[in-house]
Amino acid sequence: MLNINLINDLINPGNTNIIPGLERVHKILDILGNPQHRYQVIHITGTNGKGSTAAFLESGLVNGGYKVGKFTSPHITKINECIIINHKEISDTDLESIYFKIKELITVHNIELSPFEFLTTIMFEYFASYAIDWLILEVGMGGLKDATNVVNSKYSIITNVELEHCMWLGNTISEIATEKSGIIKAGLTIFADNKPEVAEVISNKTTNYINVLSKFEFSIDLDLEHFRTLLNVDYKLYSLSLFGKFQAYNFLCAYAVFKDMGIADKHIKYAAENTVWPYRLMVLEKNPLVIVDATHNESGAKSLHDSLLGIYDPIDVVIVTSILRDKNVKAMLKYFAKLATSVIYTSIDNNPRGMKGADIANIGAVLFHNELCIDKPIDAINKAKQMNKKVIIVTGSIYLFA
Repeated sequence: MLNINLINDLINPGNTNIIPGLERVHKILDILGNPQHRYQVIHITGTNGKGSTAAFLESGLVNGGYKVGKFTSPHITKINECIIINHKEISDTDLESIYFKIKELITVHNIELSPFEFLTTIMFEYFASYAIDWLILEVGMGGLKDATNVVNSKYSIITNVELEHCMWLGNTISEIATEKSGIIKAGLTIFADNKPEVAEVISNKTTNYINVLSKFEFSIDLDLEHFRTLLNVDYKLYSLSLFGKFQAYNFLCAYAVFKDMGIADKHIKYAAENTVWPYRLMVLEKNPLVIVDATHNESGAKSLHDSLLGIYDPIDVVIVTSILRDKNVKAMLKYFAKLATSVIYTSIDNNPRGMKGADIANIGAVLFHNELCIDKPIDAINKAKQMNKKVIIVTGSIYLFA
């Protein structure tokens, strides 16, 4: 059991203390001797696909013999999931040891950190202590003012840009792209987005960039029997373990890094075939087919829609969903309604941004032919299994799976 003070400082959603900017993180990292500069960094931002891209990179680099740290968020069941070396989570002992070390320093120097700033500082120090070769670093939110943006990255990846976190990042694609492009440093920038305003923002920031959607000649097919994505690029066929057209785009971002680094194709193939990233178009059961997907936001819902539309008759599908209140709930439900005629709304009680199923039902009224509200997610899924549908899709916020 983790120390209660650690849980309060790093996990307690009521302890936000958010002040956009890097001053506080720089201050504590300076005191620690700037551990974030002791390894090479691949920095990743984007509206969706950050975690999948990070997972592809991790698999390929570890298989290639590198010692690789990975930082992603949020966690699903325990905070240790966020900080990983070569696929192994940070131990409770290491997490608590570094936590108390930094807690003492910020107390002595009167530095206040938000939970994410505190976790980020622990991560940088932990990876330095274990002398990793590469850090695969996922942005928490945005980029420019994100606590992770204190590195001199070798590669900056912007997976894509959609409207999200508008109160923090801006109300237009250009404004949000500007925030995300804040992670760009002197190294190579890689992105997978054909919006002209995204390309314009990036090209104004650097001339050293690649848009993988135009850089590579590729084709994508979906293997429905094995639930895999087939990507043909550079006259080679890669069978991706992660399903969905959007996962091919994420893999191409990782592929661009692998190629620039000179990673052997056998390691790239390994990454394609063996990467695991939970709750992203993942099949849990076959009879009935149970698919889980943390769609997260409107763009994610569109990706789910684009991946599955036309594959299953909507009358044979039931969706179980719950969504955070600060997302475009109605837009997400409209995408879901094109995939299924039945829906079960459920509740997220483990996050202050969570919604009750009944409140989501009010927003989604008349979008589906059959609608139910069941408060507990596990009860909602069990009810879905009793409906004799061929396909159950559990989707919405990642906190639905906690």
